[in-house]
Amino acid sequence: MVVEVRERLRLFHDAGDLFELVGDVRRYPHFIPQITAMRVQDERSDGGVTELTAEARVRYKFVTERFTSRVRADRDARRIDVGFVAGPFRVLENHWRFFALSDGSCLVDFTIRAEFKNPILQILLESNRERAGRVLIEKFSAEAERRHARTGDPALDLAEEINAIGQ
Repeated sequence: MVVEVRERLRLFHDAGDLFELVGDVRRYPHFIPQITAMRVQDERSDGGVTELTAEARVRYKFVTERFTSRVRADRDARRIDVGFVAGPFRVLENHWRFFALSDGSCLVDFTIRAEFKNPILQILLESNRERAGRVLIEKFSAEAERRHARTGDPALDLAEEINAIGQ
């Protein structure tokens, strides 16, 4: 069964900076401990769109795996889409959207869908479904804190902002 997790949260950083951070897959092993290696196999850019294929080596508890994914990063739309190419999954896709808010902060919308071929790995995924997306977002948030200046007004009416951007 495909596990789907969606996280939406406001981060006090510029949407463009967050887009760049998530799009910089080569640096993932530096701040996501579960990713032990990342290799970009090919990359091409056309205007504001970059497409690449990357192989990641991941370790979680007693499991080490490799998988390959295709990444499409659209700078103008501030959208990053990742699709599965090869590895231990039946399904793996994730989508990032970065919405600039009026105070300079960002609404991040992240969705991941995954299903492993291996039933034991699938049970691990299902039992950790809520934690998985949250932990990943926390790693990116911590790296954004390290790399970029904070921006935004904590008193901003987020519900009004979400309505304004149509989400």
